[in-house]
Amino acid sequence: MNGLVIGAGGAGNIHAGLLPKLIDEVNIFDVDGARAAAVAKRHGIAVAPNAEVPADIAIVAVPAHLHRTVVEEQLALGRIVVVEKPLALRPEDARALAGRDNLYIAESQCYGGNVPLMRDRIRGGEFGRPVQWRLGAMTTFRPQAWCDDLAVGGGAFLEGGAHVLTTARVLFGEAVRWQGSVRCFSGGTGPDTGTLLIDYEDGDAVSLSIGWGTEGCITGACPPLHSGGALIGPTSCLSWWHGDNHAAMWRHLLRCIAGEAEPVATVADAAGAVEDVWRCYEASGVTL
Repeated sequence: MNGLVIGAGGAGNIHAGLLPKLIDEVNIFDVDGARAAAVAKRHGIAVAPNAEVPADIAIVAVPAHLHRTVVEEQLALGRIVVVEKPLALRPEDARALAGRDNLYIAESQCYGGNVPLMRDRIRGGEFGRPVQWRLGAMTTFRPQAWCDDLAVGGGAFLEGGAHVLTTARVLFGEAVRWQGSVRCFSGGTGPDTGTLLIDYEDGDAVSLSIGWGTEGCITGACPPLHSGGALIGPTSCLSWWHGDNHAAMWRHLLRCIAGEAEPVATVADAAGAVEDVWRCYEASGVTL
């Protein structure tokens, strides 16, 4: 099985490092040839001259505003496509992709930690109703510059929050009410700091706070703190911390592609997460 990684940024670099251990051959393409060459050299793979070279699987790891276009181009070539989160920049593009066959979401946070355990315990009634999930992210990690542009990356809540909100869809189902209070502190147009509050169909609730744009994060004065949180029920509580689950995700996705398993996070879950971010943005007065 041959793979083509499209995009040599942060996510593309991760996939380019993992896939050679799992499939037969991996190439990488980026409009910036020098960047693609650097990633290829780092991982011992080849640089593709374009995005149409023969491949069984295409991994789309370009900025969010390009996702729908590149995904549809790759699907039209008859390939299996794995697209990085967020699924798309705009809800209408995410909904259009949600109905496509041979498409998977690279949602690494659903493939490790306590997510399967939380899902089983919720469905088993252990937490009762309602359940609240509280998460926060205050980190010195800075995303690539395009993330801070609302029309390109959608801001921190789309780039980073999509992890949490896709997982929330896996755990809780459909969202029914959205609130938000967000700000742009880092100088971009995409919200980077604030809180989203979302209610789900069975009475569950998610509170997601992000502080990527605060001064301490920008200057590096704040110590690194990875996002995490707690799932809280009337009689039981379970902590959740994310880790680097990309290897586990790829092992599982390859089983899905082979027809041996079902994905933990579906493309429909990821499309719902994009919708959730923009509903909260709109409630906070942010529109594109």
